[in-house]
Amino acid sequence: MKKIVLVSISIFGSLLLSLNQSCYYDNEEELYPNSMCDTSVTTFSAVVQPIIQNNCALSGCHVPGGTGIGDYTNYAGVKAAVDNGKIQNRVIDLKTMPPSSPLANCDILKLQKWINNGAQNN
Repeated sequence: MKKIVLVSISIFGSLLLSLNQSCYYDNEEELYPNSMCDTSVTTFSAVVQPIIQNNCALSGCHVPGGTGIGDYTNYAGVKAAVDNGKIQNRVIDLKTMPPSSPLANCDILKLQKWINNGAQNN
């Protein structure tokens, strides 16, 4: 009887340990937020505009006739949103935009660097 209890406890313990070791979630961006993000070049045309076009200047959002306030299809519209603090506040600080999910950490770092460097039309 003792042998059966001992074997049962051993099996249960082994299963418990194996479950503890096998289930975890790693997100590379969360673990290493700056490791693979190249912010050496942060021009509007090469870096910022594609981020804005793919996440903000979408049909129905920050485009002419869209529900989003401001037209982000051109530099002037994006610069106006930078100057009044909307991009800094909503995209970078609060991460409430885009509404579907925040930008990737790397994209946020690139936007922040571009803003810190004067948000130039380059």
